[in-house]
Amino acid sequence: MLIDIKPKEALNNFLQIYNTINPISKDLAKELIKTAIAYYSKNGKISSYHKHLEEQWYKSICSPTFPSLNQYYLDNIDYTVYDDKYYFTDLWTCWIVYSRNYIKSIIKKQEIYNLLKDVKSVVDLGCGIGYTTAALKEIFNNADVFGTNLEGTKQYLFCKEMGRKYNFKLLSDIKEINSKEGLVIAFEYFEHIQNVIDHLIEILNFYQPTYLYIANSFNTRSIGHFEWYKHYHQNNLFYSQKKISKQFNKILRLAGYQTVKTTNWNNKPILWHKNNN
Repeated sequence: MLIDIKPKEALNNFLQIYNTINPISKDLAKELIKTAIAYYSKNGKISSYHKHLEEQWYKSICSPTFPSLNQYYLDNIDYTVYDDKYYFTDLWTCWIVYSRNYIKSIIKKQEIYNLLKDVKSVVDLGCGIGYTTAALKEIFNNADVFGTNLEGTKQYLFCKEMGRKYNFKLLSDIKEINSKEGLVIAFEYFEHIQNVIDHLIEILNFYQPTYLYIANSFNTRSIGHFEWYKHYHQNNLFYSQKKISKQFNKILRLAGYQTVKTTNWNNKPILWHKNNN
């Protein structure tokens, strides 16, 4: 299984395939990934490359004072960072440092696996380079597994290849999914959605998941994370990083979801289950 391959071996395999789809310098990629892993593990400094992308992103969403925040966000968000040539190094780092361990928890924690093992469909939101989605297909091999990603980006092209190899379906919009009431996976995803509350409601209404397995890091600084989150359905109300988690969880509870007690460290990811009573 993908989650069992040693990181060094996995990286060599990954770069070899990625290079055939999006030509890169494998040596440069390895150096950026090495530095990023140390940085995310709190043992090093951010690379100049990732620092530049991060600054580019935050310059486009810097928080002016109200009421100009509304218009500023509409006009200035720089989503081009997601299609930068070496942005994939950040995605690979997130797989190694975070998502790989989150996926492992599904099969290692009996209280989680017993609940999820028979789901018929799985949706991996914002599937990055597709490794989480592929690993999910290996675990839930009898389920329909979907990954969502930004069409037209370099990682989307790579994910298409991963989908062919591991038999999952890559989509650009959750509304293309023809299954309901399964499992939603969202690892470090919702922080990248400005209208996150509206998007969450859309997912709950359309896909009607029975379970959600979520790892959010709203109160962190990273490429693609927002400082303020907008709720269009509530008169363009804004929530700060510090307040959005509470509102996010409130929406889930109002929709009838309850958290499942697990032994995950720091309760991350959180498993939510639909209460049908």
